[in-house]
Amino acid sequence: MRYPLLAILFPVLLTACSDAATNEQAESTATNNKLVEAPKAVEIKNSEEVTKAAPDKATISSAHEQLKQLIDDPSCDNSTQCKVLPVGSRACGGPSSFIVYSTKTADTAEVEKLAKDITALEKQFNAANDMMSICQHLTAPGAQCSENTCVRIEGSAASVY
Repeated sequence: MRYPLLAILFPVLLTACSDAATNEQAESTATNNKLVEAPKAVEIKNSEEVTKAAPDKATISSAHEQLKQLIDDPSCDNSTQCKVLPVGSRACGGPSSFIVYSTKTADTAEVEKLAKDITALEKQFNAANDMMSICQHLTAPGAQCSENTCVRIEGSAASVY
């Protein structure tokens, strides 16, 4: 039962492999490859440009150090001087941490600008390096003045936005 079926299909398969069909396929494949190769070259170039423009870990660490120096003194007179600010960027989205600082000792505009810069740097780094992270949503802590020092209140789920 299989032999008659093979006897019929075998000549059909052989005619599909003729030289004319092979030449047409080769030309078609060559044309398609030219079309496909051009976008790949552009993609690689763009990827290299992103990699060159992306910040390194040292740059990000340096920015974090500057921020720590700005908010080093958490002295306060009352809780209205204590602020919470999201900093950084996780690969899945959202901030990588929150800082608590005192507006009495730190310039709010300067702290906010540096926090935004750090967030942008981390976003670029994550995108350029295909970073992955845990996709856990961090809730913003609260802050209050306790014994003339701004302190973090965990579990308060205060919104900073």
